[in-house]
Amino acid sequence: MKLKRKITASREMSILAQKSPNKKVQVYGFFPVDRANCDCKEMIKKWKLKLAELSDTQRRELIEKTKFLECPRDKTGMKRYEISCSGCGDLVGYCWATDPTLTHWCDFHYVQWVQGRKIRNKDDYAWEWRGCFTPHVSPVTEQLCIECCCGQDTRDFRANMTLPAGSAMAIENENRKGRAFNRLDSKFKVSLVEAKMLPFNMDNV
Repeated sequence: MKLKRKITASREMSILAQKSPNKKVQVYGFFPVDRANCDCKEMIKKWKLKLAELSDTQRRELIEKTKFLECPRDKTGMKRYEISCSGCGDLVGYCWATDPTLTHWCDFHYVQWVQGRKIRNKDDYAWEWRGCFTPHVSPVTEQLCIECCCGQDTRDFRANMTLPAGSAMAIENENRKGRAFNRLDSKFKVSLVEAKMLPFNMDNV
């Protein structure tokens, strides 16, 4: 599907993707994205302090060894869901929730990847980000919101303090359309997946 927005990857990520056999670099969010009062709050705080004390090399090695952090919250009565963009079809993340409306959710991990796109009539590639661009928790409702690399966006701008009020409200009026999950007009689709479906693999994209 044709993307309405394309985000060019950094030089560093482009080089990594160029060296890979399938011309891709895949990212599964290291930290869980959760509400402010979630059980993983203290775990995330301790890990951020720990990583801040390490050198760049030590930090990278520890993250590669650990793979990702899982929210310790009791997930009894919850199921695991895959979230994809209804605009471009790209996978954007996984989370746990009591039902596909994602009203009661936790442990969201975004997914994104850099993919090489062959430039027509040239022996070269354009390196672009795909998948989730910005995960976001609404400061008003604590609902999970997402911005896809293609431009699809449900982020909540009602409490925004950086943009002029008029600009923030204009973005909010557009973003609130299709924000709710599990509806016909939802900007992001939700599908039930196996609980241990980790990590993701985009080799067939």
